[in-house]
Amino acid sequence: MAPLSGKTPPALRAVLTEWPVVSAPIAETLTGASRGTVQRNLAWMEAQGLICEVTGTECFRMWRAMP
Repeated sequence: MAPLSGKTPPALRAVLTEWPVVSAPIAETLTGASRGTVQRNLAWMEAQGLICEVTGTECFRMWRAMP
């Protein structure tokens, strides 16, 4: 997966440090990015081991930053 660029990754990183868990809709609202962009960034961050999905479901997923 290619590295991410643009303003969304830093904005999403800031959200993940301020909130204990984040959903895609919350991240979308707080970053001002589109849902697709947020989901793409979350998937990349999860694949890199930077965040983990904590709900274990396909719907209503939530992520948290790795310690």
